[in-house]
Amino acid sequence: MSDFLGIKSLTVSYDGKVALYNINLKLELGKFHVVMGPNGGGKTTLIKAIAGLVPYSGKITIKNMDIRKYRKLYSIGYLAQRGAQFYDFPLSAVEVVEMGRYRFKESSKVKREKALQFLKEVKMFSHANRPIGDLSGGQQQRVLIARALASESHIILMDEPLTGMDPRSQSSFYEMIEKIKEKHGLTIIMSSHDIGFTTAYAENVFCINRKLIPHNEVVKLLNEPEVARMYGPNFRLTKHFHLPSEEDDV
Repeated sequence: MSDFLGIKSLTVSYDGKVALYNINLKLELGKFHVVMGPNGGGKTTLIKAIAGLVPYSGKITIKNMDIRKYRKLYSIGYLAQRGAQFYDFPLSAVEVVEMGRYRFKESSKVKREKALQFLKEVKMFSHANRPIGDLSGGQQQRVLIARALASESHIILMDEPLTGMDPRSQSSFYEMIEKIKEKHGLTIIMSSHDIGFTTAYAENVFCINRKLIPHNEVVKLLNEPEVARMYGPNFRLTKHFHLPSEEDDV
């Protein structure tokens, strides 16, 4: 079966220091995959390698096509870690989403209509004309997902998108991701160090601490030995329940 994102012998080094070593993975397309591990363990590096943002040795393929060729033909959505990148950014939310349509030859009117449509999908329609820098971190992430949808990406990479969100906002965000994944047939690869919420929504979880930590082909809950290898012997799992979502803006 060729409907996989394949990673073979992936190694990434920065200034002679190995960030990822000999990673071998097959990730089924159309699924929600989460990569977990400690800070500095290589999660962001893996996401950036797939996005084409860092040099690497080894091979990454999508449906048996080298990912460099794939990126020339198709868009891959990428949400970087949250920071101050939108401080004083001189565009509105809808203009940011319109950036995702750059590959398509269409009128400004059609581009605006499509951008508004995708903002509605992520519950940000009423914020369309607000400056992106005035939005909360969670709202900015929703706008960036709308931009990825606007580019008609089939793969979305998210680097710790929940950083700084409270549990209620996290739960609402995951519910939205699940809905758009199903509607658009997306493959989602997300990095996280949040063990609790992530495993309830993910269809596959894999663990990295510079090397891939072996596990069964599909993992829904991490066991204590795996957690100890990632975070150290003093870490313990805590069982908790999800909070209900607040009513989203429509």
